[in-house]
Amino acid sequence: MEEPKVFNKYLVSLTKIVSVYCFFFVLLKSIAIFRGAWMIPNIILAIPFICMGILTAYTVLYKKYSWIITIITVVLIIAVRYYEVDLVYFLQNKYGS
Repeated sequence: MEEPKVFNKYLVSLTKIVSVYCFFFVLLKSIAIFRGAWMIPNIILAIPFICMGILTAYTVLYKKYSWIITIITVVLIIAVRYYEVDLVYFLQNKYGS
């Protein structure tokens, strides 16, 4: 049984939004580092977004959309954005100089 087309449109749109957001977040972290923010925590926070951005870009380019991948990346984005300040301070205290 084929999935309704309306849900496919939502999946495609959400996957594209997640992909663009991941690369935008990495760009913002790079700019923050060049402006003098702590390097190690920002790099550690950017690495998962690089992986998620590559994964979602792959799904967009090859049209192999998956609700599981998209929902997991959305949940990770929300969690990291919610706890970002605490994570930066924790990572700086743990791995920073």
